[in-house]
Amino acid sequence: MKLIPLVAAAVVLSFFQLSCEKNESPAGEQDQVSANTQMSGQEVGISSLTTGWTQTAYTYNIQTPHDLPQSDRYTYSGGQHTFWIYPDDSPHTPSSNTGPRSEFRMKNDYLLGKHQFEGDVYIVPGTTGTDVMQVFGGVTNATSFMMKVFSANNGTLKRYGSQTLMTNVYSRWIHVNVQHDADNGKIYVYLDNAHVGTFDDRGQANHYFKCGTYNIEGNRSETRWKNIKYWKNGPIGVL
Repeated sequence: MKLIPLVAAAVVLSFFQLSCEKNESPAGEQDQVSANTQMSGQEVGISSLTTGWTQTAYTYNIQTPHDLPQSDRYTYSGGQHTFWIYPDDSPHTPSSNTGPRSEFRMKNDYLLGKHQFEGDVYIVPGTTGTDVMQVFGGVTNATSFMMKVFSANNGTLKRYGSQTLMTNVYSRWIHVNVQHDADNGKIYVYLDNAHVGTFDDRGQANHYFKCGTYNIEGNRSETRWKNIKYWKNGPIGVL
């Protein structure tokens, strides 16, 4: 895909957002194209975690309850994606038996290689039992990695419901880097440029990145994401 100059890209992004709100696909998902991988004009968290990596353009869609207008659970403004869900929300397709979601699905599907997700997340207090970032695809499970928030300790991020990654996460911006070495089955997680865990993935499958809100144990879950970038083919596990 050819990179688009930032001004033109912003126009393209606005066009896609408007057209997607009017024209849903049969699966109830709206396709949108990134403005040169969501570069907002402010570089946040540039570090050695992305040195030697190639920033790569991507497309994405937004998955929200199939029986509601997308704008009832998702907005995009000023470079910020806002996602929110309620416990009684429907799944994203009529045939799905999954939980409520308002999610950004990056279309960066891969089987092998080295891939990195980068972005900044703000988690609203009260959000609990909610997956805020995923590496989708696995053999033993549907995903290779989920970063999930719980309400304890002013918000706690965990790998699934087990290993604690960070506490005191509510009401502040957190820089997120997730590197997936799909060749060797390893996932490296960094929060605010600190290494917080290395985990086995769950087998070679079709992988891609997601972020937003998925599943809920409270009354309302909301996250905000910005500066979402996709990187390829760099050094894994290097600070």
